[in-house]
Amino acid sequence: MDISGMVDEEVQKVVRVKKGKDFYEEMSEQGSIVRMGLNENMLVDRGFAGTLLQEAARRVDARKYPVPKGGLALKAIAERLGVWEDQVVVGNGSDEILDLIAKVFIGGGEALIVEPTFEMYRFYVGLSRGKAKSVMMTESFEMKADDVISSVTNETRAIFICSPNNPTGKQFSKDQVLRVVEESGKLVILDEAYADFAPYSLVTESTKYENLLVLRTFSKAFGLAGLRIGFGVGNSEIASWLRSAQSPFSVNIMAQEATRLVLENQRIYDTFVKQVIEERKYLKAELEMVNGVRAVDSDANFILFRVIGKDFTSVEVAKRLKEAGIEIRDRGTLPLLGNCLRVTVSTRENNLKFVKELKKAIGGPK
Repeated sequence: MDISGMVDEEVQKVVRVKKGKDFYEEMSEQGSIVRMGLNENMLVDRGFAGTLLQEAARRVDARKYPVPKGGLALKAIAERLGVWEDQVVVGNGSDEILDLIAKVFIGGGEALIVEPTFEMYRFYVGLSRGKAKSVMMTESFEMKADDVISSVTNETRAIFICSPNNPTGKQFSKDQVLRVVEESGKLVILDEAYADFAPYSLVTESTKYENLLVLRTFSKAFGLAGLRIGFGVGNSEIASWLRSAQSPFSVNIMAQEATRLVLENQRIYDTFVKQVIEERKYLKAELEMVNGVRAVDSDANFILFRVIGKDFTSVEVAKRLKEAGIEIRDRGTLPLLGNCLRVTVSTRENNLKFVKELKKAIGGPK
């Protein structure tokens, strides 16, 4: 039986079924590999995080369904930010909200995506039968508002901007972002997953605009990647439509309670963020002393760097590092990012090991 023949043709254009081992099997087999490719925050103290999760488990009754639509977390987030609850939408990670945006607001229409950037925007737009249209940033990784605004057509339903951008790490000019919001006349999705490590955020300002939704996550600064909790803040009507289309129990009970506890301990998490920023400075300085690579300034918890003046590629560097027990992300196939790799800022021990093995990896052929 040809199962692929039963799959919707539009879905086949977006999804590629991986042959052999699935992604989850590869992840489970990593074992002693140092993971520096998923931008997880390993500077959140594991003991403290474990104690927090134990307290969350003590408070909840897992036999019961969670409060619908992430309601407990939603209330805590609204109180922390000083916004109305109807201006917030909470999801099973920011990914669920991206999926909802594509289904509710884009459908078969067009979405502008400032690129190179996070691939999941294009993925969810494609699954919703939409058309993804690239607006390229400059070679210095800046976003030009004029380029975005001039790309808007009657078919455009939404504009995706990731700032600080993944994988470049650069936060775009606040003025340029707001120009797109104010002059495009379209729904603007501003993904601020890494804004806790950056100079500014528009999350509270978002409620002043009718067409802006700012996405945030607890996966990065708060180290809750495994619990999957993200949220959006903006115009109450936008948030209302998204909540209406959301599965009622998609945000699990532990994630909701952990969110409340994390926000009660905001000051402690602020110190973890400061540690990331300090380690980012350290790692950038170390990379600047490695012959054969050029690192890019970052406003996130990762650093993009390019392999230069060598006869081998970013693919080969990533392969050599993995063989040495360190996994980072090759980004060399993306536009403007030839021979570029992205490394997560980790603990001092991991950062030292990475730099040591990187020097070996670019030292020449084996």
